[in-house]
This record gives sequence, structure tokens and C-alpha cells, in this order.
Amino acid sequence: MSRDAAGIRLTEWDYAHEAMVTAIFHEKPHKQVAYEIFYPTGPFAILPMLDDEAGRHRSAIVWSVSRAEAPVYKKLSPRGMAHEIEKAMGGLLGEIEMNAPVMGYPLNFQHANRITDTRMVLVGDAAHGMHPIAGQGLNLGLRDVAALAQVVVEGMRLGLDPGNAQILERYTRWRSLDVQTVMMATDTLNKLFGIPGKTASAARRVGLAAVQRMKPIKNFFMAEARGESGNLPKLLQGLPV
Repeated sequence: MSRDAAGIRLTEWDYAHEAMVTAIFHEKPHKQVAYEIFYPTGPFAILPMLDDEAGRHRSAIVWSVSRAEAPVYKKLSPRGMAHEIEKAMGGLLGEIEMNAPVMGYPLNFQHANRITDTRMVLVGDAAHGMHPIAGQGLNLGLRDVAALAQVVVEGMRLGLDPGNAQILERYTRWRSLDVQTVMMATDTLNKLFGIPGKTASAARRVGLAAVQRMKPIKNFFMAEARGESGNLPKLLQGLPV
């Protein structure tokens, strides 16, 4: 990879979990609502998709399980896997049928020690990989691309070459704090929700209930989840660069 050739090292650790990704048909409409259920074994995300041509309701599933358990799930028949998914969803969307095979992806934390080199920039997964809890990987990648587009365009308007060191330095300053903050937050969330036991579960319920009642804090977390917080690039504000 270009990152390796440039001698850019990673800070990384293994979560010893695997994300099982698939798509399902379900009886009840999702109404364009995404859900994430937090189990001690890992988060279970339900992501709305468009209905198929026959009008059947569909969603994507991202289910984090321990790496030791993943092969057991993947050996299940489609009917058996549908049963496990329906059980994990608690009947939220009614009866389930499989719409795609189950794919597994190992989960780990990866953060590049720097995100630029001579005439080179890292964005998205090349710069950072994180646990899919709260679905922040895509948001970070979009902010990377939008920020890069903005600093390059604004630099070129000043007569600078797109690979100019000043442009790359501005990109680094803009993205570094946002990336580090989100990555450490998702890592902490994963660890907090992974603590077993009734006491830890009760503490999480109290904390979530408190956030639900406090509108400013709730709005803050909702903005973070949507990727709408912080110093957003113009493209993500719907503005021309």
C-alpha cells in the first residue's frame, strides 16, 4: 500500500470480534429508521434499505460477535440464521428471511500516526479504522474527503500546487482532532457496553435515560451520530467550495 511505502505506521489493536454483515427481508416496514441494539457481546445494527421490486421490506444487518462465535453463526442454514437475527431483534420488524449471504469482517482499531506525506494524503479507511459501533466510520470518511476537496480548491485559488505542503498541513490540522476524538469515543463506547453484569447494565440504562431527558445533551449526541457537528467542510453544509 502507498501508506506502507511512505513509512506511515499505525497505532492498532485487535477487538477479537467479527462484524457479520448481511441483508434481510422483514415483515414490518422500517419507516426509514435505523436501530442499534447494544449487547454485552457486541452491538447489533439494523440499517434501512429500499424495498425490493416486489415491495418486500429490506434492511442491512451489522452484528458484532466474538471471533470464536462467528464461525458457528456462519455455518447456520439461511433459516437458522434468520431465526437468530429475529431473536436478536426481539421481533422488532416481525418475521425475517435472509436476503443475502453472511459475510464476516475482523474488527480492529487502526489509526495512522500521520495522514500526509510528500504529495500524498490519507482519507477514510486508509487513515483510520474503528469499531462500527454508532456507525461513525462513514461520517469520518465523508468529512475527510470534503475537507480535502476544500483545502485543495482554496489553495489552488491562491496559486498553490495541489500537493503543496501548506495545503497538506492545513488538511492535517483540520482532520486530526476530529478523527482522534471520534475514534477514542467509539473505542470507549465499545468497552463500556462490553462490560458484563447486571450492575454495569443498570448503569448504562440510567445513563441513557439521563441523556434522553436532557435535550441539549441528546441533541449533541444526535448531531454527532449524524456527522453534523464540529467544523464541517462546506460540501457537507450543502455549500459550494
